[in-house]
Amino acid sequence: MKLNRQTEILRIIKERPIKTHDELIYELEKAGIKVTQATVSRDIKELRLVKVPSKDGAIYVASRDEDEQRGVELKNSVKMIRRAMNNVVVRTFPGMAGAVAATVDNVMSDQILGSIAGDDTLLIITSDEAEAMQVEERVKLLFDYKGE
Repeated sequence: MKLNRQTEILRIIKERPIKTHDELIYELEKAGIKVTQATVSRDIKELRLVKVPSKDGAIYVASRDEDEQRGVELKNSVKMIRRAMNNVVVRTFPGMAGAVAATVDNVMSDQILGSIAGDDTLLIITSDEAEAMQVEERVKLLFDYKGE
């Protein structure tokens, strides 16, 4: 059952832009699969789905398709990068913080303690201020950030 549901999720996100859990639940139910929001959340995590920019707004894609899908748009989604003690705060356009966080987590997992993403804000936590300074500069380079 889980395998069938997750296979269906992958099919759905390849065929149409899905922006929210509710849209995904609706599409699954149309396909005859009853799910809860909690189940969809777990499936998204297990399938490593991420949100990337598209002409329809931020949509879910499989992480293996992530680099191909995001291109230049992701670099343009960062509005502000600022260090605060041992943390780095990244502000994005609405719906983009998760995609930016996935990139940061993949590229800098050895340098950060963790990250927390909301809709338009990413908090990157480091072990100390010196590390935060390095992470801030690395994030600026990664997203070609020219501000401030």
